[in-house]
Amino acid sequence: MALISADNTFGLLAVLMLVVVAAIYAERSRIGSALSATLMIMAGTIVLSNSGLIPYAAPIYKVISSVLVPLAIPLLLLRADLNRVFKETGPMLVAFLLATGVTIAGAFAGAAVMDLGEAEAQISGILAASYIGGSLNFVSTAQAVGFENSDLYVAALSADTLGAVVFLMLLMALPLLRFVRDGMPSEYLGNDGNKTTFSDQLVQTAPLSLQGLATGIAISAVICGVSKAIVSALGIDSIFILTVTVLTLLVANFAKPLVAQVSGEFEIGTFFMYLFFGVIAAGADIAAVIDVALPMLMFIVVMLGVHMVLLVAFGSLLKLDLAEVMVASN
Repeated sequence: MALISADNTFGLLAVLMLVVVAAIYAERSRIGSALSATLMIMAGTIVLSNSGLIPYAAPIYKVISSVLVPLAIPLLLLRADLNRVFKETGPMLVAFLLATGVTIAGAFAGAAVMDLGEAEAQISGILAASYIGGSLNFVSTAQAVGFENSDLYVAALSADTLGAVVFLMLLMALPLLRFVRDGMPSEYLGNDGNKTTFSDQLVQTAPLSLQGLATGIAISAVICGVSKAIVSALGIDSIFILTVTVLTLLVANFAKPLVAQVSGEFEIGTFFMYLFFGVIAAGADIAAVIDVALPMLMFIVVMLGVHMVLLVAFGSLLKLDLAEVMVASN
């Protein structure tokens, strides 16, 4: 049992926020800027959960995932220029198709190397789907292929969670490798290896104001509320995030006078996402994965390894932007 219980909401929230704040401060150092706040947050919470200080699951984690993440999406997209999005759809689509293709190739390689037992085809498909479309894909694909063994299901989820943490850490480390930067130069990332950190971007934004911050959060809440009503009326809850994204882009591009009243949206949206990254890592039970799901975890390691190698190779060959490739991969 964790030192801070799952029902100790304020205690857990305090720990998560302290980890986030510490990472933001650490990111301003030379070593911290190379690692990135995201990487340090995930490393911090996975250590805390696996050392028994905080639990792997708690109600506050679900609140952050189900409430703060949807609220963060409009806050981070309110400045999106649709004209620029249309112009960049081509390269990003190529990058996404590449990332999907190399994930499938990695799944075939993982299945060839690891023996996952009688359910190998199901497990391979489910894990590949998860790394292409996220947790919703995991659940949907498991239902589609009739994957109902509860022990294997929990093991696969545990391996998937830990693998996601490893994947994000590897992805964040790509800009630190000179041969990767040279092969895929980016207009968004510094070519000297020192990325523009979130902290740097925060300093460059407009000064905070209570009115601007309240307006941004209110717009985000309205967008999420309308989106929830739409998906509930349609009976398709799975498109909630997609609906939030579409409505946000409409507001961002067709209600620019309203958006001009907003300030501080990037800061609060980034903070919400930082908490989410911490929650993702906190849910990774290393002991359970090693004990029950080691073959699945090794499958994921092979799949991710092939994914990363082929992504860099073909990304360089196709002259893609490193930042766009990283986003598409994620």
